[in-house]
Amino acid sequence: MSTTSRSNRVKAVIGTVSLTGAAMGWLTACGTGTDQDDDAREVYCVDEQDQVVDDDQCEEAERNGGFVGGVPFFFLLGGFGGNRYSVGQTIPNQYTGAATRVNPSDSSARSRSGLPGSGKVTSGTRISGGIGSGGGGGGS
Repeated sequence: MSTTSRSNRVKAVIGTVSLTGAAMGWLTACGTGTDQDDDAREVYCVDEQDQVVDDDQCEEAERNGGFVGGVPFFFLLGGFGGNRYSVGQTIPNQYTGAATRVNPSDSSARSRSGLPGSGKVTSGTRISGGIGSGGGGGGS
């Protein structure tokens, strides 16, 4: 086998591996083509102990820098295992650790998270889009 032939074969193998790796990265980034509702999250208005409070608390906190009477309130966005929570219930740590907290007065963070930039948000509402889950989501 000539050196040129061997060199061309090595380049072809490297090119194939690179393209395969690039294609796998692209497919991973795009997901597996499953229903987009899998990415849907729910939102709850909670206090600093992750207890669900009346939606009016977050609406008032929106007008007061995220606080009502010195107590911070948040929109908590995440997947909650299909569970629905009512006012007075505390959302378990197993769900809050991966959830995103959004300061109700931060209109940019609200928009990035898939929430309306201002106004009342009803707890238990399913939203999709936004920045995904995690600890981010804007100033608290």
